[in-house]
Amino acid sequence: MEALVNDRLLQDRHTSGTDQTCASPSTSKQSLDIVKGKLPRKSLNVSGPVQPYNTRLKNFWFPVAFSTDLKDDTMVPFDCFEEPWVIFRGKDGIPGCVQNTCAHRACPLHLGSVNEGRIQCPYHGWEYSTDGKCEKMPSTQLRNVKIKSLPCFEQEGMIWIWPGDEPPTATIPCLLPPSGFEIHAEIVMELPIEHGLLLDNLLDLAHAPFTHTSTFAKGWSVPSLVKFLTPASGLQGYWDPYPIDMEFRPPCMVLSTIGISKPGKLEGQNTRQCATHLHQLHVCLPSSRKKTRLLYRMSLDFASVLKHVPFMQYLWRHFAEQVLNEDLRLVLGQQERMNNGANVWNLPVGYDKLGVRYRLWRDALEKGAKQLPFMKPM
Repeated sequence: MEALVNDRLLQDRHTSGTDQTCASPSTSKQSLDIVKGKLPRKSLNVSGPVQPYNTRLKNFWFPVAFSTDLKDDTMVPFDCFEEPWVIFRGKDGIPGCVQNTCAHRACPLHLGSVNEGRIQCPYHGWEYSTDGKCEKMPSTQLRNVKIKSLPCFEQEGMIWIWPGDEPPTATIPCLLPPSGFEIHAEIVMELPIEHGLLLDNLLDLAHAPFTHTSTFAKGWSVPSLVKFLTPASGLQGYWDPYPIDMEFRPPCMVLSTIGISKPGKLEGQNTRQCATHLHQLHVCLPSSRKKTRLLYRMSLDFASVLKHVPFMQYLWRHFAEQVLNEDLRLVLGQQERMNNGANVWNLPVGYDKLGVRYRLWRDALEKGAKQLPFMKPM
């Protein structure tokens, strides 16, 4: 028997969660608790201009780029928590992340070049290694100068950084698609949206038949009831009636597996009933309080031949941008009203569950809770 877990989250928002199930985006129906009740008519308070980021949100490993975008002689600039950074590969090929500002005259380093594993400032030629140490100062005496650097690591096709002030954890989450899938597209976009609002949007599927009428949800009927079924304590589950498994992975990732027969068409009542699947990874890196760096990876367990079709990457990007643009015009409107004082979580309903859990998790994290809700006890 299945039932929607109608959380009393807003009423019990200070109660710690119990064990979370395994980290797979798929959640078996049998593992779901049967809990009945109504979502209380209380609200989260997500209103007003976005406040400066809490330092606790920085103490995670964050993916910032795909490995394929970082060649030996190139660099990738980006912002994270309102600070400018740049990644590049050292002489040994290992990536490093340094402050994207020259110590001499504050010139952006990414405007320069990478020479023998060092990033060279285009203004006066000062060169920095991946640990931030200045190793060359042409036309003057070399001084002991070092710019800020961050712990940086490469794993499974992604470059990760640790921007927090606590020591980095020893393990980095696995974001690879499930076994049997092949990666078909890796796309990076810079969006004028605060990352929390973008996560709210990605964790919501009930809007699809109203918002995405020109792309993947074209022709979808509007269900009489949309539910997100999940363990009583967890940040993952599956949608009903859509054959889609979904998970929020702290601090800013959304993974989903979609049962699909052909583009724009869904089949079956759950992913296990579907013959073919699309797997998505969305990483919402907080660039600033009004901008997000989105890393998108799309994988399929069918149609391997598409990987060898010329220019297919551009077609995937075009389609991804079409879908995203349908969301952006709405979320930009939310952001404007939120900054003017409107509460974007004023009246959550049953299908908002995963987004609500994300917000409660983040709220508890920023308040310094010893045990975060919906997570396994440490």
